[in-house]
Amino acid sequence: MLQEFDGKRPRIHPTAFVHPAAVVIGDVTIGEYSSVWPGAVVRGDFASVKVGRYTCVQDNTVVHAADIYEGKTEKYLPVKIGDYVIVGHNALLHGCAIANDCIVGAGSIVFNGARVREGALVGMGAVVLADVEVPPRTIVIGIPARPLRRLTDEEFGRIRAQAKNYAKLARLYKSSGVEG
Repeated sequence: MLQEFDGKRPRIHPTAFVHPAAVVIGDVTIGEYSSVWPGAVVRGDFASVKVGRYTCVQDNTVVHAADIYEGKTEKYLPVKIGDYVIVGHNALLHGCAIANDCIVGAGSIVFNGARVREGALVGMGAVVLADVEVPPRTIVIGIPARPLRRLTDEEFGRIRAQAKNYAKLARLYKSSGVEG
């Protein structure tokens, strides 16, 4: 379901797929061949949410701009998700930035001001705390997330392959008439 909020309407590229059981609200941009799956909520009300190309936001994920309160002043942080990103089932991305060619594992949290750099992998259930930077091509795990090791070249290559495979699956859904 696509919903306008406060005069801002989601902008979905014609090649992207948003499942009818997903909710996309407000100032949200979804790029070419990207997909948003059942139960996901992408909410651009406080600030914008930008999803790049060939990016997959899997089932029951929540993507939301952050609202931060410092004294009597509120500050809003957008969400930026790059190209060829896999966001696993039940993840929470809140006021953060995810670079290109990353995986955010199922059930993980990336919180206010955190930055996941290119080619990084946030392990399942990991929590990347506010303002933390995950180095490029690094696997982080745990609560709070801490580096485990660097990704191998083979692992790094699989990220893009998985993103392209989800784009193919989204095209199959679109061609079968499943679309919101």
